[in-house]
Amino acid sequence: MIGRQILVFLHRYVGLAIAVFMVVAGLTGSLIAFRDELDVWLNPDLFQARSAGPPLPVEEIVARIEQNDPRLLVSQVPLQSEPGSSYAIGVLPRVDPAIGRPFQLDYNQVFVDPASGDILGQRKTGACCFERKQLMPFLYVVHNNLMLPGRWGNWLMGGVALLWAIDCFVAIMLTFPRSRPFFERWRQAFLVRRGTNGQRLVLDIHRASGLWFWCLLLMLAITGVSLNLADELVRPLLSQVSTVTPSPREQGRSRFTLRPPVPTFTYTQAAARAEADMTARGMAMKAFEVAYLAYYKVYIVSLAEPGRDPEEGLGHPHIYLDSVSGEVVRADIPGQGSAGDIFLQWQLPLHSGRIVGLPGQILIAVSGVAVSVLAVLGVILWWRKRRARVQRAHWAAEGAATAPAS
Repeated sequence: MIGRQILVFLHRYVGLAIAVFMVVAGLTGSLIAFRDELDVWLNPDLFQARSAGPPLPVEEIVARIEQNDPRLLVSQVPLQSEPGSSYAIGVLPRVDPAIGRPFQLDYNQVFVDPASGDILGQRKTGACCFERKQLMPFLYVVHNNLMLPGRWGNWLMGGVALLWAIDCFVAIMLTFPRSRPFFERWRQAFLVRRGTNGQRLVLDIHRASGLWFWCLLLMLAITGVSLNLADELVRPLLSQVSTVTPSPREQGRSRFTLRPPVPTFTYTQAAARAEADMTARGMAMKAFEVAYLAYYKVYIVSLAEPGRDPEEGLGHPHIYLDSVSGEVVRADIPGQGSAGDIFLQWQLPLHSGRIVGLPGQILIAVSGVAVSVLAVLGVILWWRKRRARVQRAHWAAEGAATAPAS
């Protein structure tokens, strides 16, 4: 009995502590499960091209953007687009030589008509708040780190996910029956009984929905810890049982410079070199996007098998090329590496549901709503029980005050 009281105490107050965060994470997660699709639907003026014809060479589009605003440096370009779609191109501020710090830019993404090279619009991804063109990137950032500066948001959401994972085990233990037959009685916990209402109905829905979604909720909690606290917690723990390749952030620290050298080859040439490297590894891949991280002196080429959605399964390979020498400095290939590396590769595909494509996205969207409902129902249960306790104490006090003297 004492052990159960401890479990009830933990479930109640851990749930209350993380309830608001779970509602925010659940609702934003439901929407960003279809982030790209909703973004295109909300912003046809940005994502739809206005000209027909073959796309201009990537280098010409890059030159036009940088000439249009000399303060910026193009940092990410697509190499393929669907007919009628624009190019979404990432940009970064250059360093102002007068002060030795980057220029101030009020945007970091430019949309370009690939056939004409015309600029269709700009936006700053992750900027606040609910303007149509900002909405989906804003929700994505809120889901990840609540828009807090630095790593504070990741630490906070990672801590919430860790408490959530622990609470998943506490919650399921509270549903275990205290008498036998175990499975026959436990089966009742999965049901919402007919004829119930009020607090009993809320409790049945809270408990049953938590049990039906339990495996999925635990997976979301664990992957949330892995994605937010990878360097701080997950990688150090994995390194105790498996070799773990340093993350791109760790590997890139020694390469950082505010005075990057001029690259010796172009985006198109970087794509060709990465494709040749994949061919040498025995994999026929086509580059579909290239990022240029000037301050780290590296091109990152994203590749995929022709005709395959690059986001499905474990994702797609990334080849990192030194922007001066052209040598491969890193290759992240899904399914390859140590057991620890592969465990880390699974985290984002599982968390987003894209590991199984559209059905996974739908399941994640539904589970996000379920997370929010569970959190709200938990708070309602606590509030009603607290109100009942206060009322009983009030009645007891009134009874004591009006009782006749002996």
